[in-house]
Amino acid sequence: MTEINRRQTLYLTGTGMAALAGCSGSTDESTDPDADSDESDDGADESDEIDVTTEHEGTIDAGALPSYASLLPDLDRSEYFYGAIDIETMVALFEEEDVRSGEEPTDPLVVNPVSIALLSSYGLTRLSESPAANAYSSHDETPDGEGTLVYVNGIYAILGEYDRDGLETTLEEDGYESQDAGDAYAIYAHGETGGVVGVTDEVFAFPNPNAGGSGFDPTTAIRRTLETAVGRREPKHATDDEFEWLLRAGSNSGIATGIYTDADEFDAAYLGSDRSDEETGSLETDYDAFEGANGAHQQLVLADDNGARAGATVTYAAEDRVDVGRLESSLGTEADAVDVVRDGTAVSIDAEYAGDL
Repeated sequence: MTEINRRQTLYLTGTGMAALAGCSGSTDESTDPDADSDESDDGADESDEIDVTTEHEGTIDAGALPSYASLLPDLDRSEYFYGAIDIETMVALFEEEDVRSGEEPTDPLVVNPVSIALLSSYGLTRLSESPAANAYSSHDETPDGEGTLVYVNGIYAILGEYDRDGLETTLEEDGYESQDAGDAYAIYAHGETGGVVGVTDEVFAFPNPNAGGSGFDPTTAIRRTLETAVGRREPKHATDDEFEWLLRAGSNSGIATGIYTDADEFDAAYLGSDRSDEETGSLETDYDAFEGANGAHQQLVLADDNGARAGATVTYAAEDRVDVGRLESSLGTEADAVDVVRDGTAVSIDAEYAGDL
């Protein structure tokens, strides 16, 4: 096993985490009681063998929808990408930012969720540099450690609790002009920078300026997100039963990320593209393991012992497309223990990482 140092891995998110600490209701207290533990612990020996379950047949239970499901709009296109990270995890990552030792991870069960953390870091940095930062930091009433940052369709949406009247007043004082306002949400654009933000009582949304290419309209994308959040548009899970099942079957605490297509399988070019922004300096996402599949939901949760738990739920269009061997050989490659369960056309992989991940 190649040991991965959590503090090195998550140091990469430092800039954005610093922005979060400066412009959210979070405290500086670490959510990890062992955050200051002795770094000399080498964890498991590199010679340890991965413990892989050989009996794969089982049941994958589908639970409740995650809170961020209401922020995932139906985009009327085949392929879909989303990510979410809870504020508690973001603060924990920020607390770890100053330690740079250790090896960079290569295990896709770790790399892909960490890429979402980096993408979130980039978004928070851009927010902290914009005129909207004052309004956000002044009127964010989300309880400490709660809230979730979601990324979908080129839009960052921070799910929490806000003083909407105060937000709108401060935005106008800081040079924003109303583009669309109603009982449920409002959208503002800055007269000089052209920056766009959208607000409801529970959502603060802003675009990734590098998303979507030439055809990307941030105002339209924000409006779609807000209308979905307030119930004026159907969310993706309400229009696609398979997507809904993937959200329910996947774990959603910590960092979650997913890719999905309504086709029989992912296009190879789509799997090979890097969906994390180049300016984040992020690790390159690795979705090769999901060749032949049509859905994959991943999760990474930091553990109290400085380790972590990671997993993936992968779906296929038919049982004869399921490739358990490919998943086993590609995912959990740096884990201490891996458990694999196949339930018809779906496979779950759960991995544990001990020591300083």
